[in-house]
Amino acid sequence: MSFVFIIIGGYLLSGVGLKFFFNDYLYETPNLKGLPLDKAEELLGDDFKLVNMGEGYSKFEKGVIYSQLPVSPKHIKHGRPIKIWISKGSDIVTIPDLKGLSLQDARVLLNDAGIKINTISHVSEDLFNNIVLGTDPKIGSDITRGSSISLLVNTNKAKDIRMPDILGYSLKDGENILRSKGLVLGDVSKVYNSEFPEGTIIDVSVPAGSKIFKGSVINIVVTTK
Repeated sequence: MSFVFIIIGGYLLSGVGLKFFFNDYLYETPNLKGLPLDKAEELLGDDFKLVNMGEGYSKFEKGVIYSQLPVSPKHIKHGRPIKIWISKGSDIVTIPDLKGLSLQDARVLLNDAGIKINTISHVSEDLFNNIVLGTDPKIGSDITRGSSISLLVNTNKAKDIRMPDILGYSLKDGENILRSKGLVLGDVSKVYNSEFPEGTIIDVSVPAGSKIFKGSVINIVVTTK
């Protein structure tokens, strides 16, 4: 009889994570962290079902599993699901070089990098309006994605530029007029309109005659057919 118990005991302790307990087969959950999805599926075969719960930032490289439930080496029944999360890459980002960019362009770059703006301080320099002069923390610093930084932006004191009337002009002519006044063409939207030639400016973000800063960004709407 003792010989039989020895054999059964040896069976329970052997194998790769498989054991017999209360008539149920239990498998040891493998460690899937660091594996791409296809490799994880190949490793598991038909023993478990993978459930992708989404993506998140982690210390693991992009495209591999960075977390799982149940964790390894927990034993679960054959065929049970294992929830996994795929890495989007490191959550550490570097503050991009924003010096000399317009505030509008700086906002775009920061948003793409997952960095928020905390405060914007202004100083008056002999430069175009709304040009980024520096950041805090400094450019090139590594910060956690989702963190906030402060910007130092130039502001011209004198509002000595009046918005020219560019309605009815072509896109090319309108841009030349803006440039001659020290203004910057921003977003160009297109709308269908059969009353005017294609590419005619029919709307402007700043009314003609308004006082604005030199270097301000002007968005326009032009016709298309």
